[in-house]
Amino acid sequence: MVYAATGFDDGPSLGRRRRKSYGGSSVRRRRSSGVAIVDRALRWYDETVRGLPPPLPLDGHPLTATAGCDPSPCSCADRLGPVCPCGYDPLLAGASTCERCRHRVRINVSGQKFEIRAGLLSRHPSTLLGDVARRRRYYDRRRDELFFDRHRPSFEAVFAYYQYGGRLRRPTNVPDDVFLAELEFYELESDVVDDYRRAEGYTTDEAPLPTNRILRRLWLLFEYPETSRAAYIVAVISVIMTLVSIVLFCIETLPVFSMTHCVKDEAPNFLDPFFVIETTCTAWFTIELAVRFIASPSKLRFWGDFKNIVDATAVVPYYVTFINVVSTMSCASAKSSASLAFLRVIRLVRVLKLTKHSVGLQVLIMTVRASSEELGLFLVILLVCMLVYSSIIYYAELGVDGSQINSIPDAFWWAIITMTTVGYGDKVPVGYAGKLIGAACAITGVLTLAMPVPIITGHFNRFYSHKVGRARQRVTV
Repeated sequence: MVYAATGFDDGPSLGRRRRKSYGGSSVRRRRSSGVAIVDRALRWYDETVRGLPPPLPLDGHPLTATAGCDPSPCSCADRLGPVCPCGYDPLLAGASTCERCRHRVRINVSGQKFEIRAGLLSRHPSTLLGDVARRRRYYDRRRDELFFDRHRPSFEAVFAYYQYGGRLRRPTNVPDDVFLAELEFYELESDVVDDYRRAEGYTTDEAPLPTNRILRRLWLLFEYPETSRAAYIVAVISVIMTLVSIVLFCIETLPVFSMTHCVKDEAPNFLDPFFVIETTCTAWFTIELAVRFIASPSKLRFWGDFKNIVDATAVVPYYVTFINVVSTMSCASAKSSASLAFLRVIRLVRVLKLTKHSVGLQVLIMTVRASSEELGLFLVILLVCMLVYSSIIYYAELGVDGSQINSIPDAFWWAIITMTTVGYGDKVPVGYAGKLIGAACAITGVLTLAMPVPIITGHFNRFYSHKVGRARQRVTV
């Protein structure tokens, strides 16, 4: 039964002037007192004689309150063949859900209209559209719709979330700050919004601070450079010490300086400039690590952070080498020992200390982490192509005079160098068939390298805009 346009959800053509045939006569409905009387009579006939349930307005409340009627979103949205709390039996009406879940909600977002079943909205009762009471204030009774003067492209993603669930996906033509503002307006679930933030590269650090006042100041001083000028100065000193240590690590390997602080059969020179600078840098790193550990609010969580493990690993080689030199009073053993030489190489992890202060390195790490699936697929394809072309080039060059491919494992190096377009020239095919295979290998390598580039570039641009353009790093005090 279709009633006059009175603001109720009773038909798809509501709010329009239409001709209604009832009892073999054609009546044009108009907004007048006489038509209103006929409309009420027809509604009484449907509800009393035919036993149809009363129509529902878009605010979710029935026209006629019945015993036990719950104005909250219907609890039978997820069950088949339920009996509505209001007493409506959908099996008698041939429906799979009750009237409250079955009726459609019309939404007008800045002129663009959407329609959705109320049962889909009731699956998200904590949101603006899922809560009948909260969405009621946007209800236009004259047009029988919910009106929102909001961003239309953003609502398309919100509407798809209500329809299909899952993860939120921002349209490519919508800026991220506008989309976040729309998500906050529609009050979507916090866990869904947090998942979207993580997928978009937002970083939200919930960093609990120490309860002690002095420890809190020390923790902020050494951990968060943006909190004060003194903390910024400490961060600058830490970066300078890291850069000096890395430069020193490279320069001391030059033949001119390799033996200035260590002469064979002589005591080590503790006044050598290289030793003094290295000791100063290591002392700063040690003090920084000790203060941060003492002031950290959670000692277990402190060692669970990869950056802190890097800080500890960067200072251990110095003390191991220093103890060895002092115990023997000779640096010759420190130079010749393979284990101590490996420890000196570990000092290179100090480069990773820069990730704490360099936004660019943080973006690079986040890009690699987000592109792990694409990089894994690229490595698999590269491995398969390497095996294929290595086998083909070996049998193509087999028996050719002057062939440089002695075995399939020997051809692995040639295949990798050719596919990556490096081409050292230490191993090349000699025969005509081998050269043809080499050309195909190079073309395949170029295509393989080009596949993950757009995806990685997209991740990098998104993370870079969040990190650099808008400074998304937040600290919860």
